[in-house]
Amino acid sequence: MKILAISGSLREKSYNTTIINTLASLNTEIEIYKDLDKLPFFNPDLDIHTLKEDSSPVQVKILREKIAEADLLIISTPEYAFEIPGVLKNALDWLVSGSSMVEKSVVVISASTSGMGADKANEVLRNLVKVLTGKEVSLFLTIDRVNKKIDTSGRVTDTILLEELQKISCKKE
Repeated sequence: MKILAISGSLREKSYNTTIINTLASLNTEIEIYKDLDKLPFFNPDLDIHTLKEDSSPVQVKILREKIAEADLLIISTPEYAFEIPGVLKNALDWLVSGSSMVEKSVVVISASTSGMGADKANEVLRNLVKVLTGKEVSLFLTIDRVNKKIDTSGRVTDTILLEELQKISCKKE
């Protein structure tokens, strides 16, 4: 089973990236997509693809291919002003007109230092995923006070969180 994981944060010591890295350490089938910052700003004029040809930017084609090849997609996002980060929204905008997300199984995770666990961003992301896949997100996780569950070296120390991540890392389609 091929799993693609994406962190919606570009921050070097991002808690959401730590969550994705932890998942990858629990399951070697997980590939981490690390090029959100390399995607151009979404522009419908550049999003030219048909069944026979795709003239979209190279980085967009790579993202679409990686998602299409994956059996499962895991996205972990922080929350900025009750929303997902612009860089993650930009990546998802590039996927709207294609078919790489249709019927794809997706796990949505959000992590925040607040007591709410980035719940608003989690909801926004689940709604976006529903539009892209045509189905409800069946597995999602909000992680509150994540800074208390990860040590300074970037290791998840909370046993309950580790158990939840273990379940996600072993999820079958």
